Amino acid sequence: MINTERLLIRPFSISDAEDAFEWRSDPEVNRFMPYPCDDNVEELRQRIEEWIADNDKYAIVLKETDKVIGDISLEWNEKDKSHEIGYNINRSFWRKGYASEAVRGLLDWAYNERGIHDFTAFYAKDNGASGRVLEKCGFVQEYTGQYSRENGKIVFEALFVRLHIE
Repeated sequence: MINTERLLIRPFSISDAEDAFEWRSDPEVNRFMPYPCDDNVEELRQRIEEWIADNDKYAIVLKETDKVIGDISLEWNEKDKSHEIGYNINRSFWRKGYASEAVRGLLDWAYNERGIHDFTAFYAKDNGASGRVLEKCGFVQEYTGQYSRENGKIVFEALFVRLHIE
């Protein structure tokens, strides 16, 4: 578990499905994500079981209310030879600094507890809010490119960013 000032970052549990469905089913929240919205809570429960088994996606919990308000991941990216960070926040909690706080918390933990020095992330060019989160956390642009939804039908222009911690 990772503790920050206002957040707890911990592994998901099946009981988090209802909270997670709030943002995983919201088209506005998922507009730039590489996966489509979840259609129902049962489908999401199955996905959460996969996250638990893979141990690479974590719940972002608001300490004050114990509500799961987002997710954050740290996965090995073979192409870039680094650990890739991804995150998503419930729209009701946007513009409150939670994404930046969660990313900083995960970076600190990964560096101090796991000895990880190289991190990457990517975001849609049109998603300036996500770009600002990564910039605040020290990431710098490395290159531009594209990514698409899992079904390959929607393609996004993207900025790929990197952070190296000494």
